Amino acid sequence: MLLPLLAFRAVLAAPSPAPGFLILPFENTADDATLAWLATGLALHTGEHLKTHGAAVVDDEDRAVLLEGNGIPAGASITLASSLELGRSMRARPAGVRPGRLLLGRFNVQEGQITLSARLIDLGSEQARPWIERQGRLKDLMEVHASLAEALARDADLPGGRGHAKLIEPPLLAFETYCRGMAEGDARRRLTLLRRALQEFPGYPTASYQAAALLVRAERWDDAAEILHAATSDAAPYQSEYHLLDAAIALQRHDAAVAADAAQKALEVADSARGHALLGRARVGLADRDAARGELEKAIAIDPSDPEIEELKKALAQGAPAAGRTP
Repeated sequence: MLLPLLAFRAVLAAPSPAPGFLILPFENTADDATLAWLATGLALHTGEHLKTHGAAVVDDEDRAVLLEGNGIPAGASITLASSLELGRSMRARPAGVRPGRLLLGRFNVQEGQITLSARLIDLGSEQARPWIERQGRLKDLMEVHASLAEALARDADLPGGRGHAKLIEPPLLAFETYCRGMAEGDARRRLTLLRRALQEFPGYPTASYQAAALLVRAERWDDAAEILHAATSDAAPYQSEYHLLDAAIALQRHDAAVAADAAQKALEVADSARGHALLGRARVGLADRDAARGELEKAIAIDPSDPEIEELKKALAQGAPAAGRTP
């Protein structure tokens, strides 16, 4: 598993104390091995849809670690009892998204037609909502799935999607490649598939963000900047993470002005300790130490344990931006 990348993503996004969603891989009821990528792909993309409605969703890496830790191999059928136990385990963890709802899904493809079904289960009461179903042509998968995801959001009483957070739906081939990449545990193979998805759909926002995150982990700062800035938008539903990543890259490239702009954009999406700390480091680079100290105070007030705070303290002590952390 990509445990170093998992740790990096945990740093990027502040843990949410509110109950959220655990979305398990969709069950392939047609037992068609050629469509195995849809199991994790639909779970990932359903979560991305729900995030545009403001929902907290257990990260796909966290979910993979959970399944692996419980001895459940990729593609295995999961019983309802096991699904509930997985939900309880994730709900009991002390940090990160603690799911209050479990989402189960399944899909079937017959003669070019796809049927998608999903339902929500309240993990507190263990009461299940009715199954929601959508059907259509396989080549129209993106539209069929978007309809299912919106119905799930309504069933969960989530607010309407924010206008600036609408997902950009890619062509089916690029979506398949993206999903295959995100299901890949090897960083190099994942990056190769994400790059291929970007060839199939240039500017694909979420693929650009995910590929740039991998390049940052490898300390390939210029490559990360190039691929991130080629995105056609700020990668809904990862807008905050996108701008935080942009700020971190800019600091590594000694571009304090770009870093400050990116950090401010991230904070407009979501207030976070990391956002204030990155903005503070950019302010040091712009010779505005008073503003940097103000950002330090804000970051400490939100989460004094955020690792980026120490980098800001070093920058203030040295009078210049500290050497960037390797996330």
